[in-house]
Amino acid sequence: MEDKKIEVVTIGSQIGVVGHSFGITNAQGEKTTVSVKIDFSTCSDNDLKNWLVSNRIIAGQRPWRSLSLDELKALNGTTFNANSIGQKVRSRDEQKNDLITTFVNAGVKLEQATALAEAALNNPESLTITK
Repeated sequence: MEDKKIEVVTIGSQIGVVGHSFGITNAQGEKTTVSVKIDFSTCSDNDLKNWLVSNRIIAGQRPWRSLSLDELKALNGTTFNANSIGQKVRSRDEQKNDLITTFVNAGVKLEQATALAEAALNNPESLTITK
């Protein structure tokens, strides 16, 4: 009987070597473009997942810096789509103003539109339409 080896296929081995060109400025202010290759073939799946998450967190921090402390704390436990995480995050005030504008444009009086916007932000499920 012959022993069969089981080949473990990792994401890194599937990616292999990737070439990338980028611009860089050194500490003396000199700029150049550099082309490098990065070999992912020996990386574990966990390594790659951690690097991906780290990259997405850095992308998310750019727009999150504009939020208040309370808004930042409200991000705790939130799930973000990896494709959209770096997009501008609208503050609560921006969201409220957008909702008020939408309601007023639909014919709702300002006072009622403001109350509806507050209710929607405090309880998003309140505006969910169910069958």
